Amino acid sequence: MAANTILQLTFKRSDLKTTTMSIATPKVGLTVDAVNTAMAAIIAKNIFAPDNMALVSKVKAELVVTDTTAFSMS
Repeated sequence: MAANTILQLTFKRSDLKTTTMSIATPKVGLTVDAVNTAMAAIIAKNIFAPDNMALVSKVKAELVVTDTTAFSMS
C-alpha cells in the first residue's frame, strides 16, 4: 500500500470564481501558519492569474491523503 499526499490551495478570483492549486509532495510538518503565509504571499505577489483573473482571497487549504493498493493480476 502506498500513500500519496497533495496540498490543495483554493483561492477566490477577481471574477468571484474559485481556483485550486495542487502541490504534490508538500513539506512534512507543514503548519497552518506556513500555509496561510504562503497563500497570502501568492496573492500579494500577483504571480498567478488563471484565465487572466487575479487571485483576491484565500478560501481554504487541505492536505489530501490517498492510499493505493495494487492487486496482482494472474
